[in-house]
Amino acid sequence: MIGEVEGMRGDGYTASPHAIARSGRASAQEAERIRGVLHDVREAFAEAGRPMGHDQYGAEMEKTYPSMRDGVIAAFETYIDDLDGTGKSLHVSAATYQATDRPEA
Repeated sequence: MIGEVEGMRGDGYTASPHAIARSGRASAQEAERIRGVLHDVREAFAEAGRPMGHDQYGAEMEKTYPSMRDGVIAAFETYIDDLDGTGKSLHVSAATYQATDRPEA
C-alpha cells in the first residue's frame, strides 16, 4: 500500500507523510535490487555467447535472439525507471503533505 490513511475527515482523508516517504524509500531500494538482477542478467547473456547451438535450428533461432535479449534488458531498464520515478514522486508527495500539515506562517 502506498502511504497510510489515518482516518476520514469530512470528504477526504489524512495521509501519513512518513508512510509515503517510507514507500518512496522502498521503491528506491527495489530499484537498486533490480539493478543488481539486471547486472546478473547481462552477465548471463554475455557468458552464454551463442546459446542456440550450431545446427540449422540454432541458426534460425539466433536470428531472433538479439531482439529477444535486447527486449529483456529493455524491460528491466523500464521497470527500474518506473521504480525510480515512483520513489521520486512519493518523496515529493510526502514533502507536499508534510508542508500542508505544518504550513509556515
